[in-house]
Formats: sequence, structure tokens, C-alpha cells
Amino acid sequence: MNEVYFSKEIEGILEKTDFGKLGQKVAIKIHFGEDGCDTFIDPELVRKVYRKIESLGKEATLVECNVLYKGSRTNSTDHLATAKKHGFSDMKIAILDGELGDEYTEINGCKIGKGIDDFDSLVVFSHFKGHEATGFGGAIKNIGMGLGSRAGKLDMHSNVRPIVSKLCIGCGKCAEHCDFNAITMKDGLAILDSTKCIGCAMCIAVCPNGAMKIPWGGRTAEEVQKRIAEYTAAVLSSFPNSIFINVLRNITPLCDCMGMKQKAMMEDVGIVSGEDIVAVEKASLDLVNQKSKGEFDQMNEVDKENQLVVAEELKIGNREYQLIEVD
Repeated sequence: MNEVYFSKEIEGILEKTDFGKLGQKVAIKIHFGEDGCDTFIDPELVRKVYRKIESLGKEATLVECNVLYKGSRTNSTDHLATAKKHGFSDMKIAILDGELGDEYTEINGCKIGKGIDDFDSLVVFSHFKGHEATGFGGAIKNIGMGLGSRAGKLDMHSNVRPIVSKLCIGCGKCAEHCDFNAITMKDGLAILDSTKCIGCAMCIAVCPNGAMKIPWGGRTAEEVQKRIAEYTAAVLSSFPNSIFINVLRNITPLCDCMGMKQKAMMEDVGIVSGEDIVAVEKASLDLVNQKSKGEFDQMNEVDKENQLVVAEELKIGNREYQLIEVD
């Protein structure tokens, strides 16, 4: 049965986790939080893990990919500025899918940020919280959605193409940056030809007015969970040595992608770690539901257990675990 460690403080996790098994170039997957959010993962926790890895003579790098929507992390320049603003300024950071999110490597049909090829080991450091599409966000979402390139993120969220909204001001930047000639300008407005569009979402990245919109809801929650799990499986297939750490603090109803302050919905629980991603997620979900007396499970209508079932079916982990409490 998979061992999962639970501690109130990061020091207990550092003591029990075997970082020595990792290779020389370690990617630490982090979500830096959207500008306006203040409940993202505490950079001091990340800093302690980062320094632990470097103390073993290994090279550590915080990694992320750009987001799909228009925000403070849509391009690498703004993304790095947001990370530094949120307290991650003294650690090496790499945005893996390039300045505009269009650089990717394809693994088992999944479009992953190309820079992932530069690493031989992976530590997934996740803020556990609610999520409006997947029920909850932990390590699986942090990897699957987080390491997908912009085109990969669009694939996971919807099976249709971006649309042009009424916010279009006719600047033509979307047409200028479309490598597939899918966008033309007519009567001062952008027109998108869905037969030519490949769903790369470059137009979303360059639009200055947020006029290019994502048709959210193109897939059901179950379909989104399944696709995210498939992306997670694709990433983990490249990393035989991985460690998963879930921080069960500042637990909010919505994702850290929300550019606004959220109030924690329950008391802090602690920190969970292990080498089996599904076991770590299951233990985190059980602990949070127990602490909240079921309130976490009831905060949205998405079947939270489903993404664990799917992940188990993909053979990336097992829901059975032995929880080991660390003083």
C-alpha cells in the first residue's frame, strides 16, 4: 500500500521525503497565482523545498506554462513579473511554453510545454483547493492543465475553437499573428474561419481587448477531468522519479487562477506528500472532507472522486494508501 505522509509543517515533509532519488535537473511545478489572488501557495514553503533539493547538489527550477485566458500570466514576460510580485523572486523560474505559449512537445497526443524536455525529475508542489470545472484542484490538475501549452489547454477545456466577441475593436493583431490564415478583417472586425483554425489560441494571447473568447463548457466536467488526467499521464511517462506535495492550507472554493481575493472556506489542515499521485490526491481529499465535515465535497456539484477513478484507470497511481502522520 502506498505510503502518504501528513504533517502540520513542511519540516516534517522534508524529513520524510527522499529527494535524493531525484536526478540532477529537477523541475518543481508551481502555480504562481493570478494577479489579485493572495491565497496561492506560500513561497516560503516552496523556498524550503527548493533549497533542500539544491543542498543535495541538484539543480532546481520552478516551472509553469502560460495560461489560456487573458490575464497576468498570458505571456512569459507578464508571467515572470507576477511570480516575482508574489514572492518567488529568488528562485530560478522557467516558463516552458515560450513567450506566447506556442512552444510545445507532443507526448502521447498531448501538447506539453516544450521546456519540459530540459529536466529529468519532477516535484509537483500544489495548493489544494476547489475548482469550478474539476471539483477540486490538486496535483493532477497542477500537472495536466498546468503543463499543457496554450493549444493543450484549449484542447482540455473545449472541443471547439475560439470565438470573436463584441469586444473586438478591429486592431487586426489576431489576424497578424495567425500562422494559419484563419482570421481575416472585414468591416473593421475580425472574422474567424473555424475550418482553418487549429485551436492554438494564439489570438487569445495577442488580443489587447480580450475579444477572443474561449467557449467554456464545450466538454462536460467528466470529459475535462478525463483529458486532464490523460495529460498528467503523458507528463509522468517522462518522469519515472516524481514527488508530489499537496498543501492543504488557505483552501478556497475556486482556483488560484481567479484574479481576486478569496476567503478560506475552512481551517487549515496541513501538508501531504508521497510518490503516488493518486494516493496523495485521495488522502488530501479525505483529510479535507473530514476536517470540513463534508462541506468541501458539497461546495460544487462536480463528482470529485471521478478524476481519481480516471487517473487510476490510466495506471498513474492507486487510491489505496497508508497515511503516516509526522510530528
